Amino acid sequence: MRHWLFHPLVFYPLAILFAVLVIAISVRPQSWPREPAPVAAQVENGALVFEGEAFNSPAVGAEQDMAVTRDFLGRAQTLRIAQLPNQPPPTPAEQGARLLLTPEQAALIDDKPVTVEVSYNPLPVNAASALAVSLQGIGPAEWVSQEAPAQPATLRFELPPQFAVNAIGLRALSNGTDQSYGLEITRVRVTPHP
Repeated sequence: MRHWLFHPLVFYPLAILFAVLVIAISVRPQSWPREPAPVAAQVENGALVFEGEAFNSPAVGAEQDMAVTRDFLGRAQTLRIAQLPNQPPPTPAEQGARLLLTPEQAALIDDKPVTVEVSYNPLPVNAASALAVSLQGIGPAEWVSQEAPAQPATLRFELPPQFAVNAIGLRALSNGTDQSYGLEITRVRVTPHP
């Protein structure tokens, strides 16, 4: 005697439904890129801290690649940036990968010098040799760069004030020009000074 589950009118629709579910999960729509949008950073003792979900929807310029690493549920974890091949150092007109600020948080650092601390992990293959950071606003961007050792570290940048700040710009730099070189950003802390 056959079990009712193996009747063709029950079994085949269930098999098709299961196959569609497996395909939908394997495509991982929760990890697809999001449209660039301001994301609120955590505020700790007057400093803006970007980590985890604060990397959810950054914007990227044409001079580099960017990817947000996500967990299975689609929650942002880290931000990977890589300089495209044959790129010169950043110019004041470039934007890089931008962490967009909400208007309330932009007001905390508007027209003030800031200290930006960037924690990163080097990529296992093609790690960038330096990192540049800037405040993005209505004026030209003033990029400040530092060498990035090939080990997890935190780099500290002192940035001049910028008017109408709307983003923090990040740009991977490399001496190699033959391919993309990058870093994995795990945390960005922005501390304004009076």
